[in-house]
Formats: sequence, structure tokens, C-alpha cells
Amino acid sequence: MKKLYSSIVMLSMCALALTSCGDDDDPVPAPTPNPTPSDTIPTPSPVSVTEGVFIIGSGNTRATIDGNVTAFDYATGTHTLNAFQAANGRSLGLNANDAVVYGSKMYIIVTKENTVEVVDKKTMRSIKQIKTTDLMGEDKGKQPRHATTYNGQVLLSTYDGYVAAIDTTDYHLAQTYQAGSYPEGLAVIGNTLYVANSDYGKNQNASISKIDLTTGTSTQLKDALITNPVSFAVVGNTLYFLDSGTYDAAYNQSGAGVRKLEGNKVTYVTDATMMSAYGSKIYVYNAPYSSVNPVTPTYGVYDTTKGTLTHFTCPDVKSPAAIAVDPVKDYLFVASYNTDPETGYTSYKTNGYVVVYKSDMTKLYQFETGVGPTAIVFNKSVIYE
Repeated sequence: MKKLYSSIVMLSMCALALTSCGDDDDPVPAPTPNPTPSDTIPTPSPVSVTEGVFIIGSGNTRATIDGNVTAFDYATGTHTLNAFQAANGRSLGLNANDAVVYGSKMYIIVTKENTVEVVDKKTMRSIKQIKTTDLMGEDKGKQPRHATTYNGQVLLSTYDGYVAAIDTTDYHLAQTYQAGSYPEGLAVIGNTLYVANSDYGKNQNASISKIDLTTGTSTQLKDALITNPVSFAVVGNTLYFLDSGTYDAAYNQSGAGVRKLEGNKVTYVTDATMMSAYGSKIYVYNAPYSSVNPVTPTYGVYDTTKGTLTHFTCPDVKSPAAIAVDPVKDYLFVASYNTDPETGYTSYKTNGYVVVYKSDMTKLYQFETGVGPTAIVFNKSVIYE
């Protein structure tokens, strides 16, 4: 496959001014001429690059299919299925749900196993397996869900209603914060942590926690538009959240969408069942679950500066499962379930796939993933050139 490589080299030129001094009894040395361009010393500049992407697969808990990681390498244009298992000779276990890359490591959240797998992001070799019930206690550490990073820590939500701050040097528990009912996604703006308290879709105690990370104080925001919040997108200093809406007795989904949070005011943005932010734009798709009639997914990009939604199509995607935009290359990734060839319905027990598009929606790649692709995590680094 054609190699793709993109980098920006920025050179800062520093002028060196040399001066000398002497007293009246010594000869004064000849002045040093101004340096020519060939005399200047280039200063390396930081450049953000994306080396690849990890697709976290949840597997299928009911069918006892373990979670998985698919690693895609930009340099070679190739992917590796079951990358964690190949590197470590063991499985992640049931229900891998999320991951975050921080420095040279990736932290993989495995919900049903109550674990966080800390791995070297280049080799996928395990560095440490953190048992969250041991770290936080049986009353606080069950069913870890999502993670973000802050000031040398990984912040981790658990369904017990807490957030753990895990030190990334020796993996000790630096702090525990009280959240709300069944917390899911996390976001940090400045020194404030926001937690999406989903209430497990019950629509009784759903809220958004606002936690001051310097003092540990927490407040909860409730609103009629906060019914089942699950994830966040930060655009500048403005917070958007995805609400999964409600489900009836047959699990038919309704009311899912993106909302905007300003202060304590919540406003509707657009219908959606998944979102991902890039710059000033939020990419979404809307494919509410229906047990009765197949739903045709719709796709759009919401411009937060204009307040407009522009639709686009993804003809290569059968049943979208996750969406994300590379923060450096501006490539759109859409993960999908496959279709069961026997029934014609979405298959939750077979491998999925990912389609990659350029910003003009030109298709770049398509590659296979493990079962249940659920999170797209970019391997972003800063290099000096």
C-alpha cells in the first residue's frame, strides 16, 4: 500500500551576538563581523505527527468473545489484528471499552475484567495490569469505563460512581473523585473535570459532574436535555456532549443527539448517536438502534463557528460503530460492523472494519478490525526537526 507521510519542518534562526572588552593597556581585538546565514544555528522545532491508530474492539460479552486491539501503521499502510494478544500471548478479556495514549504508553480500559492494561504503544507489550478493584477498593473500582489525561495522571471513570486519578510514573492512586450515577466519558478544560453521568439510560439521575481538580469539589448539573450523557467534545473552551437518549422495553433508541453546554445552560445541536471533534467542527453520524425496522445511517459535520450542519455520505460503511478524526492529518475514520451473510442483519459476533477518508471524502484505506470496534485512538507524538 502506498506510504503516506506528512510533516511540517519549521526552522527558527537565532542570531549570535559576540562582544568583547579590554582595558587601555591591551590591544583591542578586531570586532567580530555579523554572522552570515551560514553561521546561524538551527533550533529544532516541535512537530506533531500521527504514527498510527489503534482500534479498540469490545468483543461480545454475551457470546464470550474477548476484547481486542487492531493496530494500523501509517508508515507501512498495514494493520495488525489482535495486536495485544500477539505481543503478550494472552487476551485482554471481556469488554475492552476505551483507551488513551499518554507519552510512550497506552492505557486500555477493560470493563468486565476490572482492569487497565498499560502497554508500550510501539510494541504493545504489557508494562503493568492495574486491577481497579484493588486500586480503588471493591466499592469504587468496579467496571472501569473511560479515561482522559491530566497533569501526569490518567483519569478513569467507574460505574460505581467515581473517578480515579492514576499517577503515570508508578501507577499509584493519586486521588479519588466522587462523580454521579454510572459515569461514562470525561473531559478536562483547564483545571476542571467534566464527567458524563449516564444513569445507565434510566433517565432518573442523569447529570454532568463538574469537578475542580485543584480542590476536589464537585457539583452536578441536571437539565431536561441531559438524559443519558456518554461522551464529550471540547472545541476551544466550549464543551459539547453526546447524549444517547432513551430506550424502550425493546431497546428502540430515541432522542440521541449532541448538546452544547455553556455555563449551566444546555442547548440542542443536532441528532446523533456518535460524534468526534476536529478543530472547530464536530463530525457525527446518526444511527439509532431499532429492533423493528433497519435504520439508514446519516452523516454530517457541524461547524461550531457558523452553527450549520453539512451532510455527507459514507457508502462503504454498512453499520457505523465509531467515528474519529485524526488531529494532525485530518483523516476521517469510520468503524463499522459487518453484515451477517445468512440473516442480512448487523453481525455483532464477527470482525468489523474501518474505512479511512481524506477531508474531501476520497477513500484512502479500508482494513479489518476485531469484533465490536468501539473506540478509535490515535498514536500521536511530538518530534523535533
